[in-house]
Amino acid sequence: MVINKVFVILVFFYVVVVGQEKNVKKDSIKENTLDEVVISATRTARQLSSIPMPVTLISKRQIRNTGTTRLKDILLEQTGINFVTDQSGFTGVQLQGLSAEYTMIMIDGVPLVGRNSGSLDLNRITVNNIKQIEIFKGPSSSLYGSEALGGVINIITENPKHDRIKGDISYFIRSGSRNELDINTNFLYKKEKLGIVAGVNLNSSGGFDLSPETPFKTTEKHQNYTGNLKLTYDFSDYLNLLVSQRYFYEKQAEVNTQKDWNSNVEFRHSINDKWRINYTFYTTRFQAESQFNGSTSLFNQSLIRPEVRLITTFKNSTLNTGFGINFDALDRTFFDKKETFNAKYVFAQYDFYPIKKMNLIIGTRLDNHNKYESAFSPKISMSYKINDWLKAKGSIGYGFKAPDFRQLFFNFNNSAGGYIVLGVRTLHELYGNEPNVNILDKDLKPENSIGYNFGFELKPTSNFKININGFRNDISDLINTVALQGGLPGLNAGTSVFYYENRDEVFTQGIELDVNYKLSNNFRLILGYQYLEAKDKEEINKIKSGTVFFARTSSSPSEVLKISDYFGLPNRSKHTANAKLFYQNIEYDFSANVRAIFRSKYALFDTNNSQNIVDTYDDFVASNTQINVAVEKTFFNVMNMQFGVDNLFNEKGLTNREAFPNNDAVLLLGRNFYTRFRFNF
Repeated sequence: MVINKVFVILVFFYVVVVGQEKNVKKDSIKENTLDEVVISATRTARQLSSIPMPVTLISKRQIRNTGTTRLKDILLEQTGINFVTDQSGFTGVQLQGLSAEYTMIMIDGVPLVGRNSGSLDLNRITVNNIKQIEIFKGPSSSLYGSEALGGVINIITENPKHDRIKGDISYFIRSGSRNELDINTNFLYKKEKLGIVAGVNLNSSGGFDLSPETPFKTTEKHQNYTGNLKLTYDFSDYLNLLVSQRYFYEKQAEVNTQKDWNSNVEFRHSINDKWRINYTFYTTRFQAESQFNGSTSLFNQSLIRPEVRLITTFKNSTLNTGFGINFDALDRTFFDKKETFNAKYVFAQYDFYPIKKMNLIIGTRLDNHNKYESAFSPKISMSYKINDWLKAKGSIGYGFKAPDFRQLFFNFNNSAGGYIVLGVRTLHELYGNEPNVNILDKDLKPENSIGYNFGFELKPTSNFKININGFRNDISDLINTVALQGGLPGLNAGTSVFYYENRDEVFTQGIELDVNYKLSNNFRLILGYQYLEAKDKEEINKIKSGTVFFARTSSSPSEVLKISDYFGLPNRSKHTANAKLFYQNIEYDFSANVRAIFRSKYALFDTNNSQNIVDTYDDFVASNTQINVAVEKTFFNVMNMQFGVDNLFNEKGLTNREAFPNNDAVLLLGRNFYTRFRFNF
């Protein structure tokens, strides 16, 4: 039983850490206070406890304690976040039940590009040099535009410290099914007006294969490196310059490569105590080369963004306004030519206190695009301090997701598979005179949503905090892949044709609970839970009409599907939870932690022929629980040694192999051991 396993490891954990604690004097234990300043939610520095929206902050200390090396690993342990693999084989982050394409991923407030089928590969991002990670849930288009329909994940990197030199070198090795080598070096320097932050990360793996009986590996071997450089210069107390560069390169299986380059230049001009202007010029490029059906496939995307932002501070309020332009371009093998998107935008946000106990944030943004309709994105957030230990929070916002290059211009022909996929522009350009094409819409509208979040923050004591948040997201004009009715001239008989269409309306709703309890000066317990419902309104209407039939088993007769049997959208679990127990002994420079992650069952697709609707009688991926442990010891403030085990009880998901043969996405990696040595200077 899972409960018995958890009990065993907690007892073991207690014995180990109490042995370290025996001779410690109580007054010698110092509290490790976290820096809780958040930037992403309002684009201004705010204390986490004062933000009237659902925000999760992951500190550098927590990242290091958990022994993670890539961004995906640390996000997996957070409330309301899952990673799912779509039918194209790409894995992306799922936030409050919304797919990966609706979450914006940023580094220091600027977005990354290079999505495959809407998903960004978060293994591209090392946790080296990260100061903190901010996860902002709910529509964020009022500040960040397209792709922020479901939320934002912003990685904040280190800044140079005041008049000091600091750095570290670390060596990490992981054994087991996920063999991995990770080497880091960081350097921070600040002297008078000049600041420098530099770092290099090297990461490699021999790959692994969860299904040796199939011809392909689950993950091919890879080697990658990331280099980052940040320079700051203070011309005066009122004028500052920041220049940051990041470069990532990876080679997989000797044939596939990825390159990711980001450059950001920012002038921060404080006119006086009330008026500040930020001038930003950001550019990024992502390039990939891979093998598909024996030929080389190329992907080359770039984004250039100049932006001007004005921050005006009054006595009890802040006005944040700005404008900018996105120059987005993609050259891809499956496009007829290089395509470009140009979007001008303007935004404004007013953060104020109408009364002492109430904080209101009103924001709006207008995006004007050269390839789709303009999008207007308003949002209002509010918090009210009921008493000294209870605060209510709520927000309502509009989000949008613009049609991407693929949905407009794709021209993909899989002759071996017997199908082609065409973007709507490509479909009409090639076959617009055909009767079955001419009746279709010639363009796509942006997907849009209204998101609601409402909850409470309870802090009955200084050591105990509870956050409760209920949410609902209603998404309209969802762009989906649709089979074209009737054939097309010039294609082989039996070739299926797919295109994109605004069709579906879906909703996700649920509740999230986060508990943070400081048990003592040494122990801290963090708990998280999410209940999720994610359903398609069109599917609900079909079921209510009594036209959907299913069979309980392969030998059962068909019967009418009832609403009570409807499960919801694929790849969504109704229940997810996490539990983390951290121990820290300041006097002996020793720490340890146990982390448990639970995900309940979910379905990949319809398996009992009920019109692609997932019901409770389909085949499900079984629920699973993973338990990770880590211990760390610091010697003479110079060297850190860390040992850890991921998936302690060696869960592999083998019960899913029979129901979903040859699908490695439903299997787990098994037990992995790792060791890290870090030298500080």
